[in-house]
Amino acid sequence: MTHRLRLAPFALVLLAACPQAQAPAPTPTVDGAHPAPDDPRVVAVTGDLYAAQAAPTAPEQPAAEPPPKSPGTGRPDETNGECRLYAPELPNPKCCEHTLGFDSKVAAATCGLQVYLGESFHNSCGFYFVPEPNSVAQWFRIANIMGDTPQQAAEDNLKQMRHTDPTVTVEPVPDVPGAYWTKQKEYRWAFLPGWKTVRMFAWKTSSCSDDKIGGLLRHIIAAPENVAGPRRDGLVPVAAPPVAVAPAK
Repeated sequence: MTHRLRLAPFALVLLAACPQAQAPAPTPTVDGAHPAPDDPRVVAVTGDLYAAQAAPTAPEQPAAEPPPKSPGTGRPDETNGECRLYAPELPNPKCCEHTLGFDSKVAAATCGLQVYLGESFHNSCGFYFVPEPNSVAQWFRIANIMGDTPQQAAEDNLKQMRHTDPTVTVEPVPDVPGAYWTKQKEYRWAFLPGWKTVRMFAWKTSSCSDDKIGGLLRHIIAAPENVAGPRRDGLVPVAAPPVAVAPAK
């Protein structure tokens, strides 16, 4: 089932002394005085009380090993055999159920991104790249969204955004027929036609500049809505699965 995003966002313990019970042992003392739990003259070491000036040194405890990261967290992972998995910090990331026509190879070529790190799902499907090795990861996100048309979906989203920023507007995306977008500082949200449901595509200008993004958006819009197999070539997302070529006889 395809999901669409809707944007709007004592127990009291009674102690009865038994007649046969012995009186409790006296609290350890320092210089004949019964210390309070926070008495500065007393130091607790491995559960025993000592005079502060004569307390033994507590044995050093080995540093705890950090818990191992789950596959795909902080580094690309392909051991699942389904997708190249990646999330910067999300624990136990999962492959996207629907990549919705996004093509990592087209995105890399169009926007000048060298390395595709992988995908993961968190409310929407995210794809991560770096422009060059050892640089900061950049991202794109895509999801189905409520709205009969891209313009209506964009305007519904705008109503929510104007609660915090009254200056934002909805405009047609230049050179991308039928698509509308909202721009706020370095963030972009595009609402795309082409399928029965509107797809919202989000990114930052550091991922792809305004003068280059049109080529990628047109490719996502043109992706076939219904395909026979997973939208991956190997483990990376493509607009449609590659067509198998029969061997020559």
